[in-house]
Amino acid sequence: MDLKSKIAEAAERVLLANGLAKTTTKEIARAAGCSEGSLYNHFKSKEDLFLHVLRGQLKNLMGALSKLQGLAGQETVRANLERVAFAALEDFGASMPLICSVFSEPGILLRLREGFAQRNEGPHRANEAVEAYLEREKQLGRIGEGTDPRAIADLLLGSCFQHAFQTNFLGREESEEDRDRFAKRVLDPLFAALA
Repeated sequence: MDLKSKIAEAAERVLLANGLAKTTTKEIARAAGCSEGSLYNHFKSKEDLFLHVLRGQLKNLMGALSKLQGLAGQETVRANLERVAFAALEDFGASMPLICSVFSEPGILLRLREGFAQRNEGPHRANEAVEAYLEREKQLGRIGEGTDPRAIADLLLGSCFQHAFQTNFLGREESEEDRDRFAKRVLDPLFAALA
């Protein structure tokens, strides 16, 4: 593992344990087993490091969404959306403490927004990816003509985000089986409506 990755991994552990406000670069360097100066060779500031860690938090969801377009017309629409829901639950659950801490730091939130705009990224892109997939399935005749793909995308991902928020807020541990059950359950009313 290269030093930048080692620092990012250590920063994630320290940030999750202490929160953004109480995390210092000295603690991160100690956890990474490097000098504080080495940290600044890879990141301009604690905020840059935090943003780097935050961007890496949604790997499972981004992976599931990047595969989703290629799945149009394959397997079942429900199975394809269950994979997205499971990945969303996993990543939203793990990243919730970091996501929420962004809102307590207006400067970091502004920089995050600016970075997203420069890279044409943002949380809305996940909903757009699910919507585009469902539009394709609609064209293929695998979901009804009256289906509103954006509404389904918003309901699916919004439900997963809310569930992850509640789970974190209540301090509950959630197993893979729990996430799988929720992913299936949240799709029941959507597919009942589609039928």
